[in-house]
Amino acid sequence: ANDMSDHPAVEVSWYGATAFCNYYGFQLPTEWQWQAVADYDGSYTYGCGGTIDQSIANYYDSGASNPLGLLSRPHTSPVDHYLSYGYGLNDMAGNVWEWTSTFSDSAGVIRGGSFYGFDSDCAVSFRLSYLPDDTLFDTGFRVCR
Repeated sequence: ANDMSDHPAVEVSWYGATAFCNYYGFQLPTEWQWQAVADYDGSYTYGCGGTIDQSIANYYDSGASNPLGLLSRPHTSPVDHYLSYGYGLNDMAGNVWEWTSTFSDSAGVIRGGSFYGFDSDCAVSFRLSYLPDDTLFDTGFRVCR
């Protein structure tokens, strides 16, 4: 079996992510805080720079190899598997979608793309929204203060 202890938590609802943050004194970033950090100095197309490929971000590419050697592909990667970018953060592009505190039409906004999404999903400007009680296999969260 693969050791997943250093992989991001997934299948967490917006409510679960918010409860975690409240309990530990954190908060979910707003959508715009998330984008400002992912975009770094305004020159990033993706949270990992101006370009993206699977050597720098974990997203789905049907023609790609299995660089992590996991039993199934696609899958999450360890949180420090890829280099950090911008403000020193990892996985601002790909790996798992991240809940933000922002709502759009009664749905929580997620950002960043995932191991199961295409490179275009990882663009800094791309967003999706889901019901706050949804627990998605490729969605987690990032905290801030």
